[in-house]
Amino acid sequence: MFGGVTKLNENLNTNITKEILMLLMGPITQIMFWILIYILHIKGYVGINTYEKISIINKILLNFNLMPILPLDGGKLLNNVLDLFLSYNLSHIISIIISIIFLPFMFVFDNKIFTLIIIIFLILNIKDEIIIHKYRLRKLLLERKLNNIYFKKRISINKIEEVKRNYSFIINKNGIKIDEKTYYEKYFLLQST
Repeated sequence: MFGGVTKLNENLNTNITKEILMLLMGPITQIMFWILIYILHIKGYVGINTYEKISIINKILLNFNLMPILPLDGGKLLNNVLDLFLSYNLSHIISIIISIIFLPFMFVFDNKIFTLIIIIFLILNIKDEIIIHKYRLRKLLLERKLNNIYFKKRISINKIEEVKRNYSFIINKNGIKIDEKTYYEKYFLLQST
């Protein structure tokens, strides 16, 4: 609808820094394309009308894609930055709330009918994010269990909702400290049902 959407079965345990860099590559590529067109325009290979049209389209796409609304790159970027500081569960909730708050800002774009279609598309995606929220933490943990993913950095938590990305955990269960591997063996399937 707005250029293309790639749906991947995302790995929730990807290194946050790598994911942030990957998300930044879209806007960086767009800026590099604009610089190339600008240079070609200065050298006389691209006319003023073409340059102005490409500049306007490029600015609109860049601003649109960086809006902090899930599933746009800006929303994913925000979610990843929040993952650096907050639990996985809480960062996703905050990302959903910010997405809802920023939806009306989409009307800054000129083409109101196209913008309305995009807003409907985004509302449906945010609705899906809300529906699948309760399963995301389980998916994160299941990926770790199935792929034997453990991180060097560890945090101590009191409940499973406090799990952070890129951290292994030690959970306090009834006064007993249990490492992540033991948690998967003894408690994960019980809490998943």
